[in-house]
Amino acid sequence: MPQLRPLPRSLAPLPDESLVGFLLRLAHHNNVSPGTIVSRTGMSAHRTALTEHIPLSQQYLQTPEQAAEFARTTRLHPDEVPHFFLAPFGSRYGPLDTTLMRRSPKRILHSNRGVFRRWSRFCPRCLTGDSDVERAHGGSWKRLWRLPPVFACTTHRCLLRHNCFECGHPGLEAQGVSLIPRIKDEDLHPNQCRTVVEGRPGRLNAPICGARHHQSPPPTCSEAFLETALALQGELLIALGPDGPREVGSVGWMIDTSQYFIDLHTIAGLITLTWPAAQDLALSDEHARILERDAQLREELRGRLHAVRGKFHYLHVLTGPAPDSRAYVAATGIAHQILKGTDLRALDMLAPIHAHLQKVQGPVKAEGDRMRNSPKNSPPLRSLLTRRAPITVKEFRHYPGARDREWRPAPAAMNG
Repeated sequence: MPQLRPLPRSLAPLPDESLVGFLLRLAHHNNVSPGTIVSRTGMSAHRTALTEHIPLSQQYLQTPEQAAEFARTTRLHPDEVPHFFLAPFGSRYGPLDTTLMRRSPKRILHSNRGVFRRWSRFCPRCLTGDSDVERAHGGSWKRLWRLPPVFACTTHRCLLRHNCFECGHPGLEAQGVSLIPRIKDEDLHPNQCRTVVEGRPGRLNAPICGARHHQSPPPTCSEAFLETALALQGELLIALGPDGPREVGSVGWMIDTSQYFIDLHTIAGLITLTWPAAQDLALSDEHARILERDAQLREELRGRLHAVRGKFHYLHVLTGPAPDSRAYVAATGIAHQILKGTDLRALDMLAPIHAHLQKVQGPVKAEGDRMRNSPKNSPPLRSLLTRRAPITVKEFRHYPGARDREWRPAPAAMNG
């Protein structure tokens, strides 16, 4: 196979830019389709009729050979290429840790509710950009926006949007097997909604939404809600950052930071699964109203899925991280308060959830029990959720992965 020629023009990557965002901006800069960029940089799937195709899994990691070819053809330094992908977050964010998730890199994103693999939240003001280059080709579609715990922009002090303000579809939603929607379209700006609103997504002449995401209004909420969200976002960004702490407190014990995010989603999932059991734990009346509306929307979506596809229970709809930043903040704010306290305080706060799971039967109870017993939870949380009693180091011996670790109680300052 002849060596691919470097592109005639390249761009400097923007801070925390995702692979999709860079490819869209690079295609716009070269006046070609994103699919052409994919083909000319060696990133295609190399299968018949899929030469302009980039798999959903490829946003996680490239092979060394692909990374070298991509750097050469895009005129980037090899050290810049890894920063487009999600894999570097694995050391800080448990759902992207192949060891904690017990998956290979190629399968890490498959059915992974801890990552928005098919779409992205976004900050409209970040997409507007500050420089002439950004105003021409769009701002950064950030990698962090694919992670559910990133729900606010601390720079512009606003919540992130999850959908287009015109058509309502998620941002940069993949409508087929390729990571980039309308990958063969040369005329779309990187900030435009690429959702096909009528007909088959694969048809080039199918009408699309075309709305400009950078003109979208941020989600509305009260000033008090926003301040609470920004404070929570600040704490979580410190934990996600490369210079953040290696360990944090969870139900009174020190655990790895990457593990904390799995615990966080477990508790938040139990809250949404059993709502309104935890309504008295909501951080404000506004938080409670948002969670009530979120619960209604989840049940409606679950009903639609069951009506169309039948037989499955679709309980992941009730437990997965909410796309809407407001609903995610409302549930995760409670979960964060539970985890940052002592085991006794966590037991007290979790009592309504445990009581609810004792009353219900069938699939909901089974799902709650599965989440409480999940081996992906940290040993302290798993012990607390299953035994519903104060935690002792002796109990950790039941978990093979915890036997060789020296467990330490969290300092009192970490216990809220």
